[in-house]
Amino acid sequence: MPRCLLLLALAAVAPLMAALAPGAHAFEVERIEGAYADKQYRCTLVVTLDAPTQAVEAVLRDYEAYPALDARILSARVLARPSSDTVLLETRLRVCLGPFCRTVRRVETVTEAPLTLNALADPAQSDVRFGETSTTLEPIGDARTRIHYRARIVPGFWVPSVGGRRWLLRTLEDATLSLFRSVEARAQP
Repeated sequence: MPRCLLLLALAAVAPLMAALAPGAHAFEVERIEGAYADKQYRCTLVVTLDAPTQAVEAVLRDYEAYPALDARILSARVLARPSSDTVLLETRLRVCLGPFCRTVRRVETVTEAPLTLNALADPAQSDVRFGETSTTLEPIGDARTRIHYRARIVPGFWVPSVGGRRWLLRTLEDATLSLFRSVEARAQP
């Protein structure tokens, strides 16, 4: 009987020991902040992924695989590649504010640079009046990557000021965290 208790105790402590072991890392949120200011919904995230930068960048540039990264992304397709560092990308997203959900179309020009993606939405083709995101990758050694992410969005649809703003900010934060957790999982060796 004491041997069984010892095994149970070791099994309970094993995850903690693994987390504290040298070289053991996991998805680490350094900062996340959602805000509504100047009629814009804003999200800032700094997160460290346990995945090499080159692999993280490859996952982020595989645009048509975005639906596999987050269930809220219904579709993603490259409409055109006007230049070697520019992509015209269409995504359809499921946005829910409590019990009310809608499909939101976004067409944006994504500018690629080493370790950086910047996207600017085209309001004429999108369900947003304004949308801008910036993602910068920072290598941490050979096996980890710090992400600096910023988004500013002005929806092209009505969001109730009471409760709706809070729901939309929470959705934006949750979706961003979920996306980068999936990026980490796909980019790990």
